[in-house]
Amino acid sequence: MHIRSVKGGNINSQIKTKMRYIIDSRFYRGYIVALMHDDVHNDNDKEETLEALRIRHNNPNLIAITPERLQVLYKRYRESIITPFLEITEERYNELLNCLPPLRMTQYSFFAGGEIYNDLYLFCFTASGRFYCGERSIRLTTDELIQLINEHTGKLKHHPALVTGEPYNQYFRWYNREVKRTPYFFTDGQHMKPVSTLSSATGNKYDDNRNRRELAKYLRSLRSNCYQYLTYYSREENIFDFFAWLGKNNYTLEIQGSLFYFDANREFADFHGNVWECSAVFSYRIYTREMLQHVINQLRTVKRKYAWKRDK
Repeated sequence: MHIRSVKGGNINSQIKTKMRYIIDSRFYRGYIVALMHDDVHNDNDKEETLEALRIRHNNPNLIAITPERLQVLYKRYRESIITPFLEITEERYNELLNCLPPLRMTQYSFFAGGEIYNDLYLFCFTASGRFYCGERSIRLTTDELIQLINEHTGKLKHHPALVTGEPYNQYFRWYNREVKRTPYFFTDGQHMKPVSTLSSATGNKYDDNRNRRELAKYLRSLRSNCYQYLTYYSREENIFDFFAWLGKNNYTLEIQGSLFYFDANREFADFHGNVWECSAVFSYRIYTREMLQHVINQLRTVKRKYAWKRDK
């Protein structure tokens, strides 16, 4: 497939023209399939129309959009690249520092050489003997970068209290008996955030041990993700690695009714579904608005398909 990458400056100069950009309507990943200056024919083949492009690419989802619409998609795609800082090893930090001359550098941070997208480059920094990196604009001032670092290190120091709820008994047909159920939460001092409910006294020691290990795994996931989300099950523990895997393989999210379940008290949102091509179910629980926005940004870069829809 012939594709062209698109940057913001190229779009602005084409506003209010007849130019049309051809993209896949299901997602936008920073590139176009074709360009039509006359609104009808492919610039690379004056005999090729939009319908001919759909046939050649075997893709009925190709559409023509205006420069104004592409500008919106460009901004959204750029937002999807800016994800939370990721902890890396000291070895990786030094490798990024030395592989290309840094574009900007201080005693504790630098922008690695090699553009990621338009003004976005890999920003690396060290704090409290640990190392981090993430895509950020090279146009940010030093004060703005220091603020981002402080915000991130503040999240790392955030350790909400774990709360054990009142146990209760519930009958399970599988065990043919009542099982002890203990809800677990974490709290920020104002709100109780549900994590999971531990089943114990099942009469099966193997299941009891497995349930405790599962709860411990959820708590580790919470801590490693700064209490912004936890992974119940997925091919990738890290939610951004999951989206990267989807994009790399051009996979499609299978929506079973809805991708989100929102708690009635707005304490969390469950993001869950399946992968159409390889049946890889996933379930993440999201606790912050910031993380929910990150997920929405990522969803705009991947294909989606309904297995079934809920009745309105």
